[in-house]
Amino acid sequence: MIDILMLSTKDIDIYTQYSIPIWEKYCETHGYKFYKYGEKLIPDMAFTWSRIKMIQNHFKETKAQYVMMVDADTFIYHDEINTPLESFIDKYMSGDKKILFQKDGSDRLGMYFSHNFKLSFELNRWTLPNAGFNIMVNCQEVHELIDEWLNLGQGKLRHLADVHPRTQNVLLRGVMQEPKFDKIIGYLPSKVVSKRNTKFCRHLSALTKEQIAEKIKKEYDKYEF
Repeated sequence: MIDILMLSTKDIDIYTQYSIPIWEKYCETHGYKFYKYGEKLIPDMAFTWSRIKMIQNHFKETKAQYVMMVDADTFIYHDEINTPLESFIDKYMSGDKKILFQKDGSDRLGMYFSHNFKLSFELNRWTLPNAGFNIMVNCQEVHELIDEWLNLGQGKLRHLADVHPRTQNVLLRGVMQEPKFDKIIGYLPSKVVSKRNTKFCRHLSALTKEQIAEKIKKEYDKYEF
């Protein structure tokens, strides 16, 4: 069983009116469960932190084997509707890996490029995680990672929690500095999910709400609902 979570508030209805039906259609096709959470869960922190709290809360309630979190500005290409998540889990969640993140980068001319060169060189990590898209095993190790992520963001690393890239900042500078957490993190290739040049799922960013809506609607119109 796989649960797919999305945090979506009314102020982004302009594009979630298209992205949510696409994800619902995908879940219906494969027998997954789709959950839309509609409110900010941590009032005194940046909105993006509510996604991590959403995951933490959901793990306490679900018995699903896997939980996937997707940002509201993501969509699956219509010709990939029949591609199951299990195909990516089986291929990329190997060894110690318990959580697969989208890479915060993309492929260009056959080469991978980080979207944050400064942070990559500072931390000596060419591949950085995008905190807005991940697939997680429902297990103790992942629960502990999520708990630590929130604890650091609300405590020891609170000074970084609202500094761009916020959740990613704390993940990289705090959580992933612990070997026991770093070793369970893996990555989905850019051809699976990325901001550009991808085949399965596109994750839009650095656009206005209107631009996001326009791009998702183009794919939405290709679906049969």
